[in-house]
Amino acid sequence: MTTIASMDELKKMQVTDLLRELKAQDLLVEEMRMGIKMQKEKDTARYRREKRQLARMKTALAEKEHVRLPAKRKPSTVSSSAPRSVGGSSSRS
Repeated sequence: MTTIASMDELKKMQVTDLLRELKAQDLLVEEMRMGIKMQKEKDTARYRREKRQLARMKTALAEKEHVRLPAKRKPSTVSSSAPRSVGGSSSRS
């Protein structure tokens, strides 16, 4: 992805398109990281921007996955009709 997309644009993308763009962005960030480590890449500000864009993409994808998955609730292990004893006697002395 050559331009920085806003969160609104990322949220409107289909999951398959977002995954494709995410893969390309991840590859770009990895290449830039290696270039900076090997001192071939000098534009560290661009690297930070691209890393942030990658994080935005991952966030948008996670939000889409969260909405798509049904909420799984664990059944309560505590009975709501059982009376609770407050205070009471203790067997310790």
